[in-house]
Amino acid sequence: MRTAETAGTEHERVIGDFYSEFPYPWHVTRLARPHDPGLYAALISQELGDFTHTRMPRDARIWVPGCGVNQALITALRHPEATVVGSDVSEESLRMCAAAAEQVGAPNLELREEGIAGAPYRDEFDYVACTGVIHHNPDPGALLRSLAAALKPAGVLELMVYNDFHRREFTAFQEATRLIGRPQDIWYAKRLAAAFQGEGLLAERLRAEKDDPDVQFADTWLNPCERTYSVAALGDLAAGAGLALEAPCVSPLGRALGTYMWEVPLADDRLRERLEDLDDQVRWQVCNLLLFDRSPLLWFYARRAGNPLPRSQEAARDRAFLDTVMTRVESEEDVWILGPSGGYRPLERPARAGGDPGEFHDVVALADGSRSMRDVLAAAERTPGPQALRRLRTMVSTPAFPYLVARHAT
Repeated sequence: MRTAETAGTEHERVIGDFYSEFPYPWHVTRLARPHDPGLYAALISQELGDFTHTRMPRDARIWVPGCGVNQALITALRHPEATVVGSDVSEESLRMCAAAAEQVGAPNLELREEGIAGAPYRDEFDYVACTGVIHHNPDPGALLRSLAAALKPAGVLELMVYNDFHRREFTAFQEATRLIGRPQDIWYAKRLAAAFQGEGLLAERLRAEKDDPDVQFADTWLNPCERTYSVAALGDLAAGAGLALEAPCVSPLGRALGTYMWEVPLADDRLRERLEDLDDQVRWQVCNLLLFDRSPLLWFYARRAGNPLPRSQEAARDRAFLDTVMTRVESEEDVWILGPSGGYRPLERPARAGGDPGEFHDVVALADGSRSMRDVLAAAERTPGPQALRRLRTMVSTPAFPYLVARHAT
């Protein structure tokens, strides 16, 4: 592990100390490496509407800033032919990541103790994945400019920040502990949570989570800096850094929560058509406002404003999906499971990547690489409208739902 001459700004050092004391999230319970080394690069391209698989090269240079305990290792395993750099200001998080990487084997991963604000990278990475990081900094715009500078001109940024409507109880509690004069004091915060007899959403969440392990409770309720965003505010922040939001990204967390589709459920065809006519970002804003606390995580792909590649709307990505000849993902993956003692142990046999496609089992079964998805849907006797088609595309051909790849994929 390489230590930079400076591990970030003063605030980044504060955050690093916080996560060294409370390294969360812990190790994930399952790690996997696909036998097809280009699988997840192809799936990322597909989520961006590129079914030729050129947006994300399989031998990409990838940066995972603010990688924490897991994210850089997960990325290195998913992209075994890529070169992955994981950066963080928490020495303990990097130590835990390095220990896990040594257990499972990730020779394509390099860990560096460094911040984002002063990172030296310029036009260097095909892909940058920074999720749940910049909202913990008082100047997220400066960090976002560093991320944009690190991208190659046609590179892709995967970005997640907190949704305004998901975090109101937590930010209120954080501010209360600061005013009391006991910020980041886990003993005091848990005592306050146990003693609080109020009613309402905050009280309900405290009662549900007051007995969580200290590191988990601290990450949720005591972070020293937290900012939240609407879709509109995130779009403005991105624009200020020379970036533009390109497409939603369905994360494993979003899939688990069941909130990942940027669509407003309406029982009125004309209203649905009106929403479909809106620019993507405006429609995402409407969805963010109307779905409120049930709106998706703010997890998006972004691109540099000067990206030479054409930028498509979601409707165009849906049409490209229909015109593409796709085939089932047959790749297996090596799997490691976290044991009770904290170490990873390999499963004796590889597992099938993706698992069960659920409600779209018939579509996946019919996609045999011989006909377009338009013809596959006709054979399955499915005639989805725009929202249903977008949902289907998302749930069969993206990294979170790895069931179909364009036929030319290896």
